[in-house]
Amino acid sequence: MKSNYKALQLDDGFIIVSYLLTLSITLLSYLLILIFKCEQFTFDIYKKFYMYFMIFQFILFSLSIMHFNEIELNSFKVLLRDFSKVLILAFSIIPLIFIIFIVGNVMILNFWIPIVLQVIYGVAILTFKHILSLIKYIKEYTNFIIHFSMFFINILSLLFLYIYYRYSQVVITTIYDKDIPSIFFINPILTITGYINKEITDYSQLGIKPVIIASIFWSICILVNVFVLYKVKLSKKNLGGKNFGMDKH
Repeated sequence: MKSNYKALQLDDGFIIVSYLLTLSITLLSYLLILIFKCEQFTFDIYKKFYMYFMIFQFILFSLSIMHFNEIELNSFKVLLRDFSKVLILAFSIIPLIFIIFIVGNVMILNFWIPIVLQVIYGVAILTFKHILSLIKYIKEYTNFIIHFSMFFINILSLLFLYIYYRYSQVVITTIYDKDIPSIFFINPILTITGYINKEITDYSQLGIKPVIIASIFWSICILVNVFVLYKVKLSKKNLGGKNFGMDKH
């Protein structure tokens, strides 16, 4: 059991190290390109790079949490362990963000809101994954469902937004545009990008409303997921594992 636990830690550790290494190489490569290619120093280049870097790291973050090793939910300490892994993954990029600000001589922007939203989203996904793993009829398809859900939320929803933009005859001038339906802002990529763009351009038609919408939505998802997990584990304890469609561990 102890050897399995150590192997698990190494696997998750490898994911975190790979995540940081990929981001570090990406950051270093882009900074070198700027040094050798840019004829004139401009602050806007680094501000835009900060936004693109945050989008890229969020995509990498989503891929990383999807592949965290799954531990049997025999106690709620497992949820705390998942939460700690999400925190480590999200907060580990802060030194890289500071490098962008320092090298680009950019006024420090509020990066806490994107990171906190990222953490909330990550915890919601992992708790949902635990629920799927407890339902014996779909347990084998847990990874597929998680992959598809994240693809739908982060990518397909942007496609739907584009279709809406093309056929609704509205004029969208910014990411936080009042003509964008609020439901699209549950997409963390859109919300995080819009917030950073607001910080850079100091222009927004919605203020931080999209951040509030996304935070509330994903926080509710966490609460619902934890409540379901609690009821399932309580039911399994009372019924000796013989509960409606749930897998017996």
